[in-house]
Amino acid sequence: MESILFFLLLAAISFIFNRKRGTNQQEHREHRMPPPVAKPIQTYHDEVEETVKPIQQVFPELTKARNLKEAAEILVTRAQPTVNEKQEELQRKLEELKAEEEKRRLQAIKIKQVNQNIKNEQVPEFHFQANDILKGIVMSEVLGPPRALRPYEKIKRS
Repeated sequence: MESILFFLLLAAISFIFNRKRGTNQQEHREHRMPPPVAKPIQTYHDEVEETVKPIQQVFPELTKARNLKEAAEILVTRAQPTVNEKQEELQRKLEELKAEEEKRRLQAIKIKQVNQNIKNEQVPEFHFQANDILKGIVMSEVLGPPRALRPYEKIKRS
């Protein structure tokens, strides 16, 4: 009876110490690995606020316009140089693309000519007789390495 009480007491004490050790281990793990930090999510509304500016900030000259016609003329005169630059840039790109296209067309023509030349070349025809094939097999045995240097393959039997 006393031995059972001794074992129960020992089990209770070890349970208490193990529980304290387990909490210390959990705290130690928490110190080792910090919790993941979520990045803030940027919404569409935030992006719109950053990109859209009042027209008075973009075109301060418009505040000087007296009527809508003057405002339109100011906008057109300001936008005209950028439109001309874009047209010139697009024209240059178009010319580069046309030159590239012509270069590729010439390459395609050359490739077609080479292919036609290859097709036009005559392929030699081989005329074999049964006797010629037998002679080839015999000559390969005579001219090849000796049979002692070519051991038989081992056959695995299951």
